[in-house]
Amino acid sequence: MLRPGCRSFALVLGAFWIGWAHSATAPDFDAAAEAYRANDFVTARAAFLERANAGDQRSMAILGMMSRFGEGVPVDLVDAFNWYLAAAQAGHPPAQFQVARMLNLGEGVAADAQRAQYWFNQAAEQGYEKAIDHLTQQAPEALSVTPVEKGVTDTAKTISRVWNFQLPTTFTTTDSSLAKMHQLPVVRVQLGAMNTKDAAIDLWTLIQDELPDLTLNLPFTVSHYSEPQQASVFRLRVGEFQSRDEGQFFCQQVKKVSRRPCWVISDPSQ
Repeated sequence: MLRPGCRSFALVLGAFWIGWAHSATAPDFDAAAEAYRANDFVTARAAFLERANAGDQRSMAILGMMSRFGEGVPVDLVDAFNWYLAAAQAGHPPAQFQVARMLNLGEGVAADAQRAQYWFNQAAEQGYEKAIDHLTQQAPEALSVTPVEKGVTDTAKTISRVWNFQLPTTFTTTDSSLAKMHQLPVVRVQLGAMNTKDAAIDLWTLIQDELPDLTLNLPFTVSHYSEPQQASVFRLRVGEFQSRDEGQFFCQQVKKVSRRPCWVISDPSQ
């Protein structure tokens, strides 16, 4: 079995460039996912491995998840990190987020805050919600950027399933973007992911005080988001902007004057 952290990791990445040559014979993703849902992890892993070697990013990421949780193989965080990294380097946002978290916590790899920040940024640039929440997380007291993992106890560092791909319930092959093609894009920016609604409103008030001309008459929303076994966040979002470029310009001005994070959100469903 090819393992990215062992014999020849280059084979996995090299396969990305010849994916078309192999994709015709690689197992169907739905069949691999169905085996996973049936808890036939040995069959599922073999199928995902073949797809990963043919360059499929999702399959690389799922192999990382399976190694992380010991599904079909013993728990191996090094192997998990390397599969996530392969998917991340191929451009898969959830895997980029997982790489960043593992680098932050030193799971399967030496802790490296600078590299973690890079991968958080990569995932956020592609609109990945959890990365954006991480980068805009604010401390209610100081209203300054605070990493999600800051101050967590060893107990709190326990790996949580919900941060991974939840393949049994949410993995589908439907391209949801097709359903959105005829919708006008809704462009907003996210300025904070706070612990409370009041903190999010306070942050917006401060930004309005600092940038009165830029924020005049701009609508804002505070939305609640939570997952099982995870702390809730209240997302502060502003806009609607006419284009992504207009949203990016707003963010540039916010970062320049207030030194606060700002990310463009342009998915109509968000």
